Amino acid sequence: MSFIFCAARFGRTARQKPLVSLCVPVYGAEGLIGRFFESVLQQTDSPPVETIVVNDGSPGTKELGRIVKTYAKRFKERALPLIFLEHGKNLGTLEARRTAVNAASGDYIAFADPDDELPSSALRILYEAVSASSADIVHGAGTVCGMEGEPDARIAAFARKAQNVYEGVLAGGEILRKFIVESAYNGFVWGKLFRTALVQKAYGEIPFTYCTMAEDLLLYFFIALTASKFTGAPADGRTRSACTYVGISDTVYNYRINTGLTSRRQITDPASWQKVCSASSVFTVIFSYLDEHPDLGGDIREAVKALGRAYYADNLKQLEVCVAPALQAQARAMLEEWWGGEIAG
Repeated sequence: MSFIFCAARFGRTARQKPLVSLCVPVYGAEGLIGRFFESVLQQTDSPPVETIVVNDGSPGTKELGRIVKTYAKRFKERALPLIFLEHGKNLGTLEARRTAVNAASGDYIAFADPDDELPSSALRILYEAVSASSADIVHGAGTVCGMEGEPDARIAAFARKAQNVYEGVLAGGEILRKFIVESAYNGFVWGKLFRTALVQKAYGEIPFTYCTMAEDLLLYFFIALTASKFTGAPADGRTRSACTYVGISDTVYNYRINTGLTSRRQITDPASWQKVCSASSVFTVIFSYLDEHPDLGGDIREAVKALGRAYYADNLKQLEVCVAPALQAQARAMLEEWWGGEIAG
């Protein structure tokens, strides 16, 4: 049964095919999406772009629909296609992005969250870099700001990750190894421009997975993995033996920390706790793939295990700080069951 339907398509014309598809999943961030739309409208000298918004069963569906309808007029005036899709129920960020990717008609894909913003030259910079290099992945830097009361140390740590870009060229298997083993650059899917065919092939390797945490890790792991065996096809028609990654120093994304539903706030029910711990599903999928493909190497498995233990440790901290006393025992049992032996053992 499909839980997806198209609510509206605005501004699409037959005369100009989008070169970039901007994919935006939405759940519970309706109050900030207007600022994101403004940042899209303020792009200067950008390539033709379509914006695909996916309502992932958000509790603010009515408000979101009203905001999209309001901005649709302004997007249409600028000849910017705005596509609004809806899930009949909440499927998680990874699946909302999958829906957007399946609907994309651009040659390249950029991901964004609805509570973030794009610097005015972001799309131009990314597209110029991909045009100059014929790369399959172009990666730029990001800035980070926090909500009021967010600890400065946490903002600073996140900012260091957002600035972690490998400024150079990587090809084939180096793309995965430099990311997962050497941590030479971050695995956020925002702040990057991807060849659409590469992302679609990566999604073909990922089973349906409900997750609201570590979803970037899961998607980028399979994008980088696919890049090691995917044959790119540049516009000039020549075939290349491997995909390429290009990192640039320019700032192309403004990330707002701690506005999502999985932020550190009090948890009083099992459903909310499940969302916070959904990173466990991400590592279940990755370890399943590694079990089936031991040739990838033990160092990759050990690197994934180390990342999993970091997420598990964060869940333990959230259990202590965020979970209501009455839910503590049940939440701990759920946590141990989900994470299993390889990480929690």
